[in-house]
Amino acid sequence: MCGKGIDRHLFCLYVVSKYLEVESPFLNKVLSEPWRLSTSQTPHGQTTQFDLKKFPNCISAGGGFGPVANDGYGVSYIIAGENLVFFHISSKKSSPHTDSNRFAIRIKEALNDMKSLHDDWNRSTKKT
Repeated sequence: MCGKGIDRHLFCLYVVSKYLEVESPFLNKVLSEPWRLSTSQTPHGQTTQFDLKKFPNCISAGGGFGPVANDGYGVSYIIAGENLVFFHISSKKSSPHTDSNRFAIRIKEALNDMKSLHDDWNRSTKKT
């Protein structure tokens, strides 16, 4: 877990500012805005319990959480090895602006694009 979620950092600054009794108009405004994308990494203790290569079908994708905005998404992800990432994507069917299946496709496309960039860069650096 890298702890690089900007919302977590802002929330921590807000908590510290309240503890220190320091008013922050910036933090008050930012934290009152709706978060249309709420993400969190789920730590995966299973990956150390058995050999993923030997038993790839024995791993659980875990659970997730709902969106925090009516027109948003809740996305939990689990990095379960070098080549295995699980996503749990949720949204409200009542929102005409969200579609969990479409969002999953976009995440997959983005990951494939990043892999292609990485592979292209690796090929180009090996030629020099």
